[in-house]
Amino acid sequence: MDAFNDSALSAYFPGLVDICQDEDGQLVYAIRKDDELIFAHEYNTETESFSIPERIHLPFTIPRATEVMRYFSQNDDALYDDLLTYLKRFSGLDDEQWAIVVHYIFLTYLHDHSGIDYCGYLLFYAVPERGKSRTGKSVTYVAFRGIHLVELREATIFRYSQNLRGTLFLDLLDVSKKAERGGCDDILLQRAEKGAKCVRVLKPDLGPFKDTVYFEIYGPTIFASNEQLHNILDTRCLPIIMPNRPGNYENPRPELGLELKERLTAFRAKHLTTPFTEPEPIDGISGRLWDLAKPMFFVNSLLPVDASILIDSILSIAVEKDDSRKDSLEGRLVAIIKEITDEGGLGRFVEWSIKTGDIRNRFNQGKPIDKHVSPQWIGKRLKRMSFNNRIVHGYSEIKITADEYALILKQYGLTQRESALSPNSLPDKAEQHQHVLREVESGRESAQVRGGAVYLQLSRRERSLPGKAERIEGNRRPDTG
Repeated sequence: MDAFNDSALSAYFPGLVDICQDEDGQLVYAIRKDDELIFAHEYNTETESFSIPERIHLPFTIPRATEVMRYFSQNDDALYDDLLTYLKRFSGLDDEQWAIVVHYIFLTYLHDHSGIDYCGYLLFYAVPERGKSRTGKSVTYVAFRGIHLVELREATIFRYSQNLRGTLFLDLLDVSKKAERGGCDDILLQRAEKGAKCVRVLKPDLGPFKDTVYFEIYGPTIFASNEQLHNILDTRCLPIIMPNRPGNYENPRPELGLELKERLTAFRAKHLTTPFTEPEPIDGISGRLWDLAKPMFFVNSLLPVDASILIDSILSIAVEKDDSRKDSLEGRLVAIIKEITDEGGLGRFVEWSIKTGDIRNRFNQGKPIDKHVSPQWIGKRLKRMSFNNRIVHGYSEIKITADEYALILKQYGLTQRESALSPNSLPDKAEQHQHVLREVESGRESAQVRGGAVYLQLSRRERSLPGKAERIEGNRRPDTG
């Protein structure tokens, strides 16, 4: 009973909207209970009792309870436009970029919603003096519990993540290098996914299990960086490449965003338990980018804003990511595979094979001999890209199916976006019928490329037909190995 009477200091628990300030300047919990918003100095359950930490431990502006209640009791359809007007005071971005930024601010207030599993990173990237820090601070001052950090310390991130569940703005020269040096790279790689935890052994003298601590690290994150992020970390980002748009912009200050924070806190109170409908797949947005985009579309469904601007914005990011993948080593390998496939007319088959030696020769073309990659290097890269490797007549080759080929072309931006089908869509009936006829007529043929020759591989049913195999054998060129 004594343990229950001793309230635990807590700035976060399920059902908490936020910590506010009442008319007397005292801190209170804002709690959504049923359809009402109530304020209390303490929060009690059947087994626990929570009280609010001192203000010094809350390094962000505190919304006023009376203003939050006022906006909670009324519609606020102008909030999106007012946020946009506020942000444009401090920097200049393109309209599509602003759509990403404003939707992300709303997302910070619902990142812990039960229907949201991911909260990607908002990345402001450019050379110095493009307004990255100024833009990041203007966003941070209206985001949910926004905290501006100019250093990357593991202990600080653990405490702010687990105790405050706030939005962290990491304003660093080189995010990836700082994370690696500070031993925080695993934190940044996992922070975008709800439920992610980092484990640390802090008290080895306590023995097994008791020596280990698990830290909650999920939460909204904003980066400002002069240097390119590590490619793995970059896949978790919604990048905003700052345009060269000098002007007489204001300097952001926390108090300038206070009213908007109060309105956004009321938005959180209204929608913290609002159910979401799964959005329809969008052609051109897939993989991890779709995971990061879905919460933005959830947010959009709550706003009086046409989704088309957000769709165009995410598609622009998809094109940028496709271009980055094209320029990577893996992108070059896929381009070579496409060259060989196109030259041999292999795309019409259900399955075909390409010698890894042919891929290596093309990859090394035009490079000094000392820069040539080895067969082992090529083999490992292709295996890492999930191509099936096998040895035939002493030669290494990869086997490719039509479905795998179409998917990897799409992933590396080497196919026309408008002609690509959504991964969850179906062809129309006429096209589907023609596809079935082609498969029946071809007997599910597949092709192999060896030494420049194309070979047909018969299905088990075709091999059982009298005379069929003999006719094909008579048309094949001799195997040159």
